[in-house]
Amino acid sequence: MMANTLFNQTTARLFALAVLSSALGLPLAQADETPPAAPAGPASPWGFNLSTYLWLAGVNGDFSAGPRGRSIDASFIDIANKSSRVPLGFMGRLEAHYEHFGFYVDGNYMDLQFKPVAQRFGDGLNTELGVMDYGFTYRVFGPTAAQMQDWRDKKSPNRLDVYVGARTFWLENSASASGPLGLTNPGFTSSKSFTSPVIGGRFAVDFTANWFAMADANFGGFGAQNVDFTGSLMGVLGYKTSFFGVPASVEAGYKALRYNVGHGGAVSANATLNGPFIGLTGYW
Repeated sequence: MMANTLFNQTTARLFALAVLSSALGLPLAQADETPPAAPAGPASPWGFNLSTYLWLAGVNGDFSAGPRGRSIDASFIDIANKSSRVPLGFMGRLEAHYEHFGFYVDGNYMDLQFKPVAQRFGDGLNTELGVMDYGFTYRVFGPTAAQMQDWRDKKSPNRLDVYVGARTFWLENSASASGPLGLTNPGFTSSKSFTSPVIGGRFAVDFTANWFAMADANFGGFGAQNVDFTGSLMGVLGYKTSFFGVPASVEAGYKALRYNVGHGGAVSANATLNGPFIGLTGYW
């Protein structure tokens, strides 16, 4: 009698357990053996970003081509009035990162054509400037580029990068003189490239999940290839967004570029370009 009662109780318990397991959709023998899912990490340690900017720079400095030269001190608006071309500076930057290490290429180009100081007598100056920065970066602290690919609506920790590389200038100056009755005397045209080492750093901070600021500073020259000094300062305020599903940011800021190259040579310049810029960066 007691054995039948025990058998019935055991059968009832097993039946109840089977019904509960079926209701939950779990196999009876594996109900407590399913391991928790592992958190997903970045699909790749690589990260890339591409930027394009429009720079509205003023000029302050001295330019020479052969025996002729000219000093310029003008804002962007002044240059637009005195130049025979719109003095826009175009910037593009590509970065490739692997974990904390990275490589960058940054290019700038500006074409300025100044009219003579006086309509019937004076000096005219045309100057074309190309600047190419390239080198290696290291993220001292902060998330890597791969970890920041899905950064919209997320406030990221502060980031600090240091970098070492080189800056190459390509400079062409053309100077001419206008004589009486508007006659133009033969001018001088000289072009030359200069390359020097550069070191610098970049710091970025998020104010909110979408707004951020960044500062970048570098310097170089050290007399290499007749580059006495070159340096750059840039401040950026940006907003995180996306275009066609790609993480992106819109930036506005101010940039200054200083260079003293070719002293005593056929072509030289000791000048500062500075002014506001607007840009767009995509991340993937």
